[in-house]
Amino acid sequence: MSIRLGIIGLSAEKSAWATRAHVVPLKSSPLSGNYDIVAVATSKPETAEAAAEAYDISKEKTYSSPEAIAKDSDVDMVVVSVKARVPLHKHLTSPALEAKKDVFVEWPLGNGLQEAEELAALAKKQGVKTLVGLQSRLSPSIQKAKEIIESGALGRITATSLAGSNSMFIGISAKYEYMNDPNSGANLISIATGHALDTLCYLLGEFKHLTATTAITFPKFPLTNGDGKTEMIERKFKDSIAIQGILENGAIANYAFTTTTEATPPRFEWIISGVKGSLKFEGPSMFISMFPPTLFQHQIGEGANWEEVKFGSQMAFGGVGEIYAAYAEGKKDGLVDFDEAVKRHRMIEAIYRSAEKGTRESY
Repeated sequence: MSIRLGIIGLSAEKSAWATRAHVVPLKSSPLSGNYDIVAVATSKPETAEAAAEAYDISKEKTYSSPEAIAKDSDVDMVVVSVKARVPLHKHLTSPALEAKKDVFVEWPLGNGLQEAEELAALAKKQGVKTLVGLQSRLSPSIQKAKEIIESGALGRITATSLAGSNSMFIGISAKYEYMNDPNSGANLISIATGHALDTLCYLLGEFKHLTATTAITFPKFPLTNGDGKTEMIERKFKDSIAIQGILENGAIANYAFTTTTEATPPRFEWIISGVKGSLKFEGPSMFISMFPPTLFQHQIGEGANWEEVKFGSQMAFGGVGEIYAAYAEGKKDGLVDFDEAVKRHRMIEAIYRSAEKGTRESY
């Protein structure tokens, strides 16, 4: 029996995140045999109707409030996919939980730890199943790395270093101006760093303690308005970050993301060092579910070199399809529920505290 989905934030635009990351895999085999998109909710009736027409959803199943879609008895799971509109997550998710619907919410779960804890508590009270979009865990390259690590080929893990740089934050368009609001919950630390470190912790374990340093490298940045005109405005969010710490398994961990100009090509490199062998990810971006990296393995031996490791392709852009597939198959590994997401929010709060106070923090 198919799982019937109601998606909040679904757009008729083919380039929209919910379309590319959710609808495309859901409408393709094998997920099309496990799921049906039966309802849609947006902030305006006309946009909901446009999305319904685009994806063959009944006009009677279009809504303009989270309460309305939550009350639909034909919806088994509500999906909240309003990309990076973090302040809305609790408002959009709570009605579905109150109606005892299963829920899938994009990361971050809430606008800060308190909201995440409140949503997790409500989900537990209502006895529903929950998912959070920390999908990089299920990326084919990460699953392959997990297989290699668990085989013992690397031996004891002693260190890991993850570094990336990109010019994507050097300037932003007006529709992403909310990222410059310190209270929006959507920034370099919560989103980019949150996704990257969640994957690191999934493979290697949590931090025992960490220290963080953040900086605003470019105090002024260009904001491009809808008419194509650009104005320089004050940057209010940290655009570069460095984290050092010790993992619970004793390994040293280093993480760094720096905002650069286009004078520096975008890069992503992550090395996991073991006593017998190592792994290396290389790619153009630390958003590995959107830009899959190349994976290499190196083993002790005379003349040994980095050897490329092959792995399968993900279902679609964004890697969200892998979450739906694992959930439909009843798998637990690699899926993040609300309780697990709260742990990641606690890590983010520890990073904020450390950066602000200059202290070593645990979570």
